[in-house]
Formats: sequence, structure tokens, C-alpha cells
Amino acid sequence: MFKYTLTAALVLGFAGTALAVENPKFVIVQDENKNCRVIEHSQATDTELGMIIGKNGYPTRDAAALDLKVICN
Repeated sequence: MFKYTLTAALVLGFAGTALAVENPKFVIVQDENKNCRVIEHSQATDTELGMIIGKNGYPTRDAAALDLKVICN
């Protein structure tokens, strides 16, 4: 019984870690000088969150960078 409990705890622990990795979303912000950059949503200040352009969140930095090239050129 202990072996199954330990196995279940390990599986759930790794699943929780995998879900936590998906939480950081990236956004594209544009400042008053029309400079664009990709930042992590959880690291953004209230001022930066007011300058979001494009989608409200991208799952990866690479996905945001692709839209950055389209939106800010």
C-alpha cells in the first residue's frame, strides 16, 4: 500500500510542477516612444499592464516574439 501512495504522490508532484510552468504568460507592451518589448505578465508593473498591445497573454516568449515582429513594425 505504501508503494502505491508514494507513487501517487510523486506523479501528482510532477503534474503540479508542469501546471505551474504553464502559468507565466508573456505580453507585448509599447511605451510612449513606440518601443515594443515582450515581458512576463507576472513581472509587469501596473503602468506596463496599461500599455499591452496584441493579445492579453502568450503561452511562450517565442509566440509573443512572433507577434511582436508583426504588430510593432
